[in-house]
Amino acid sequence: MKLLRRLRDEAAMRTLRTRNTSGTGSTKPETLVEHSGKTTSAGRNSKPFTLPPILRRNSKSNTNTSSLIATPLTELLTFEQNLERNRLSAAGQQLIDREEHLYGRISEEEIQPTTKREKEQLTRDRKGLLSHIDLAVKSSLSLDEDRLEALKSAVKAILQEEEQDRRWLKQEGKQPSWRPSECRRHHDTVIQSLVEECMVNAELPPKESNKLRSSLQRNICGKGRRLQEDLLRVVKDVKCCYPEDMDICNLYGKLYHQAFSAGMRKVAEYGLCMVDCAYLLYWVNVAYPEILQNLELTKAINPEALGKLLTEELTTQLEKQYLTHTETELQTLINKVLNVEEQAWREGSVPELRDNCYFSPLAIDVIQFVNAAFESVKTVLGDTSKVQMIACLLKDFLNSCKKFQEKVLKGSNKRNSRTVIMANLSCVEQFRDYIVKKADLFPVDIKECCLSIVADMKNCGYRSLTSPIHKDLKSQYSSLGTPIWLEKKQVFEKLLEGIYKHTQDVRGLTDSCHQELLGQLHLEVTVEYVRRLLKRKIKLRDKEMQEQAARSVCEDGQRLNKLFTEAGSREEWLSDILARIAEVLKLQDISSIQLEIVTLSQAYPYLSDVQMTALLSLKSNLSTSAVKRIKKTLLDIQDTTSSQDGPSFFSKVLGFH
Repeated sequence: MKLLRRLRDEAAMRTLRTRNTSGTGSTKPETLVEHSGKTTSAGRNSKPFTLPPILRRNSKSNTNTSSLIATPLTELLTFEQNLERNRLSAAGQQLIDREEHLYGRISEEEIQPTTKREKEQLTRDRKGLLSHIDLAVKSSLSLDEDRLEALKSAVKAILQEEEQDRRWLKQEGKQPSWRPSECRRHHDTVIQSLVEECMVNAELPPKESNKLRSSLQRNICGKGRRLQEDLLRVVKDVKCCYPEDMDICNLYGKLYHQAFSAGMRKVAEYGLCMVDCAYLLYWVNVAYPEILQNLELTKAINPEALGKLLTEELTTQLEKQYLTHTETELQTLINKVLNVEEQAWREGSVPELRDNCYFSPLAIDVIQFVNAAFESVKTVLGDTSKVQMIACLLKDFLNSCKKFQEKVLKGSNKRNSRTVIMANLSCVEQFRDYIVKKADLFPVDIKECCLSIVADMKNCGYRSLTSPIHKDLKSQYSSLGTPIWLEKKQVFEKLLEGIYKHTQDVRGLTDSCHQELLGQLHLEVTVEYVRRLLKRKIKLRDKEMQEQAARSVCEDGQRLNKLFTEAGSREEWLSDILARIAEVLKLQDISSIQLEIVTLSQAYPYLSDVQMTALLSLKSNLSTSAVKRIKKTLLDIQDTTSSQDGPSFFSKVLGFH
């Protein structure tokens, strides 16, 4: 049968060549016509060659027909030859021509007779064509140059079939059994099968596979890698084979998304160990969205239309499981660190000395664990807001640290308590710096609460170190602001000597903590100096005594500031307070005193009415009315200004009356 058809085709081609050469006088053909059609029994009558009905239907006159016939031919290919060479659009057009010949033209022209044998042959040839189209589509993801051309031709053939379906739908009467052929829908089904097969068989190279802990991780990563590589191939190579309106890239994107999502849902339904749960969430929240945001892919695929890999309900369930485990694990680790620290204190162990500083690993270990949990949650969930759930654990831990510090302070009779406090002051500083640096990871209320706790711990720690110093200096303090202090400079000299001795004895703190301790001591000594002055144990009756007292206060402030700054304090502003108080003592003009009091109050806004009264009372020559005038002026100023931006020095000056 095939031999018979080939002989018929050759005879038809010889006839055409003879006619063309006689019409043009040319012996060297130049062009190629692929649509020869398939010869039938009607060909035995040697009918003249005519255009396929589809082509002829679009012609307005016979001039186009004669022009095409007159074109020189190199070779007329049969359906089988076009199919063999993957010229699928040409082969498809030949079948459409034969279909119209057998089943009648779609136009109003006369219906031509058909035979059962020719229809059966056409059915078989259509199956062969569709099989080749399927094969071309299935090879889409492994294209070489030949397969690329085959796919382009297959797509054209599909579009021809779709157009022929639409033509038949407009006609009344009997249609071929294969109409509508729905080649486009079948094409999409083939791609879906191709995608599902690719995802099922996706595997990582052995070298990369060995780096992952479980078969589930290897499975997820393999599928994700295959999805990424195949979609890039679609965008770079396959896209050019399709017309824009077929939106082939988004079709592949949707099918790969569905296949990947189905696989993820399947593994998520089983009980996952925490490592696998975290890995799955990482792909859902981070890795997969990053793949879709690839610049090459976003040009052709809309990631927003794809949605999430897992449902919101399932994702929330897995995230809750992961966060609960992370919180429990973190809490166990940091509490263990604190328990070790407390046990060492109870056993009387002295903290390790490093570079002459007492050292505790508490803050370093806890911050390392907390930061690792933060980073893990950010990496797995891809959302910094969910990290804030972990931050609450740090607040609870700091409260536990504070309780431990209180135990140490109550057990100050233990020989190691002082050194433990020194070591923990460095830890408190590290916690504070960490919270400030990572402020964006903490809810505002939790951050403020944490900073408040560490501030309390710092103040308690430094007070525990300065309290013994003040106790030792109590006798020197008692002479401040008395007639003997004004008469004998040795009183303040003795106080300076005691302070200097203690500043030299403070050892075992880090540089920053040592500096902060000296600053705290500097502040406390100045507060005590002013408190003693405001006790009014001396009456400055005249201008001479007031100027003498002013000089003493000013000089004391300068010498005190020099001693502490040389020792390491950075609280140089404290000398300004004593200088301003000295100026109030020196001035005699009421207006000038009013101005200086207002200036002092604005610089240090917590100056109270009681404190101002005590200060003015030192100038015993001031009349009651003058004092009232000055106080009224200050009250008026304070009523019109609400700024409390200055240092809160005077809020610490208590117990002087």
